[in-house]
Amino acid sequence: MLKVTLISPSQFSGYPQPPVGLALIAAVLDRGGYQVSILDANAMNLYPQDVASLVTDADVIGLTAMTPTIGAAMSIARHIKQTKPELTIILGGAHGTLLPDETLAASPEIDIVVRGEGEETIIELLRALEDKRSLGDIKGISYRTDGKVTSNAARDASVDMDSLPYPAYHLLPWRRYKPHPPHGQALPFAAVVTSRGCPYRCAYCSKPIFGSKFRAQSPERVGEEIAYLKERIGIKEVAFYDDVFTLDKKRAHAIAEAVIRKGIKIFWTCEARVNLVDKDLLRHMKQAGCYAI
Repeated sequence: MLKVTLISPSQFSGYPQPPVGLALIAAVLDRGGYQVSILDANAMNLYPQDVASLVTDADVIGLTAMTPTIGAAMSIARHIKQTKPELTIILGGAHGTLLPDETLAASPEIDIVVRGEGEETIIELLRALEDKRSLGDIKGISYRTDGKVTSNAARDASVDMDSLPYPAYHLLPWRRYKPHPPHGQALPFAAVVTSRGCPYRCAYCSKPIFGSKFRAQSPERVGEEIAYLKERIGIKEVAFYDDVFTLDKKRAHAIAEAVIRKGIKIFWTCEARVNLVDKDLLRHMKQAGCYAI
């Protein structure tokens, strides 16, 4: 089977954050039987030109990028192709999802862009590459055919959140992650995403990956993952990076209750809207370890 190295590009912010999406893709690939590694250039403070020499045993490179890091991602792709032109380079993330044509035009070294949620797409894509089959039937990708960009039909946002594996934190340099203010009560620190989608239309926000339909893991599944991170990895603080953690207040109460019931002593933060909290919920969340929103 193909060997895959996933890379998160540097942004040199001083507060390296765990690439949760990349770690989840790694877990999906591992469950699918692929040999996978993660190179977090951001946490390791690596420049694009430093990355290529560290890619020593891979058939496929998976890059992720938001707009602030797309330049670094393109530079990494260029350096890798210069030394290992036979490797297939795949890009996922918000920037490529929003601008697949422009991304492929600007970076000839990137072979394929995965748009939107990538868990199902990446498995189908790797199987097609292994079998040297046409990519025409794989939803959610953009690529070049005869020098022109082809964008296949979009993939429905239908991933069962509870079916997803825990992100592969064990493949990350997790002791290097530093929570940015106002986070930061304890280390080691981890980030978790327990839901996808947001129905609101805030002018400053872009929702290219997960869309408007809210989908969430069960409270029990969330409690189990937090317990796993604390017991197996040693995590002492968690940031929930859900777009709106309290969109479903009943679910937020149930998550707080699951943390309390399981006896998980952990600091945590989340993101919410002012109109989606009340005093009872805030008290309950605080009892479960939440200290900032």
